[in-house]
Amino acid sequence: MVLSKNDNFWLMPILGLGAVVAGVVLANRRRIGVPDPFADRQLIRKGIDKPTIWLYYNDSDVNSRDWLDFGARSTRVLNLPFLNLCYETILKHNSDKYKIEVIGGLTGLLERLGELPGTLADPRMVVNQPELDWIRAAVLAKYGGLWLTPSAIVRQPFGALPEDKNIFFGTDLDDTIAGPDGTTVPGMRGIWAGRSGHPTFVGMEAAARKRLDEKAGGMQVRNDAKWDYLAFAAQDKDTIVKPHEELGRSGSSGKRLQIEDLLASGTEGNLPFVVGPQVIYTPILMEEITRRRNFGWFLRLSEDQILESDLAVSHLFKEALGKN
Repeated sequence: MVLSKNDNFWLMPILGLGAVVAGVVLANRRRIGVPDPFADRQLIRKGIDKPTIWLYYNDSDVNSRDWLDFGARSTRVLNLPFLNLCYETILKHNSDKYKIEVIGGLTGLLERLGELPGTLADPRMVVNQPELDWIRAAVLAKYGGLWLTPSAIVRQPFGALPEDKNIFFGTDLDDTIAGPDGTTVPGMRGIWAGRSGHPTFVGMEAAARKRLDEKAGGMQVRNDAKWDYLAFAAQDKDTIVKPHEELGRSGSSGKRLQIEDLLASGTEGNLPFVVGPQVIYTPILMEEITRRRNFGWFLRLSEDQILESDLAVSHLFKEALGKN
């Protein structure tokens, strides 16, 4: 549509009135002490320099039959209601110091890495542990930042982490018992890479890619990621292990925390495990809770139902979200 001169004539008073209204609004904001957001010349760059928390959502395995939720999906962005709550806790305690980046499956991964191994070229490819090992190493090698399992209940901030160190949080939950110094190999659910291109993660990425390219059999049984840690990180001077910041074990006994402990009911806030003051997050092991049929009921709970229940995990969520 082409405007005539007469049309332009009628538009001028409207535009003028809009400018006057905008001026009055800004003047009132200044008068009552509300800052003008447009006065900040660094507005566009805000948050760019923050380190990143990486959350990879494995959508290759999401369908109602496998998740046993009978189609009872949350209407929000993530696939499972308890994952929404986990995301809320991550955001609540860390959005001031970190960018929270969600990687949505292989499609989202391709957008960030530019290329994927041939075995992952099909976005419908089922992503298992060997593929996840490569994904984790590749993201940390290229970007650095904090890799965190998206099924983590974060109860306090990670805070500023050192740029000259790599930190592995938690313990190897395949070990039944852990000593005061953790396990030989730490957990791989929370990992901080102080900078991009660190040799530790470059080496891990290359080793994991080689296994994928060669389609080496038995990878899940061999737990190659643990060998990669021993080969590339264990003796590196930049490596720090913090076993107690992840709640994966119960008290001084070092006994592994089970899904049954997290889903214990009738606790009335008296949890069947100890949450130490140094604990930053509690992982809910996706591979266990989604594969064991007797836990299908938990996957069907909505966010409100989880928060209103008397499950041990519900009290962890409420504490983390300040809803006690």
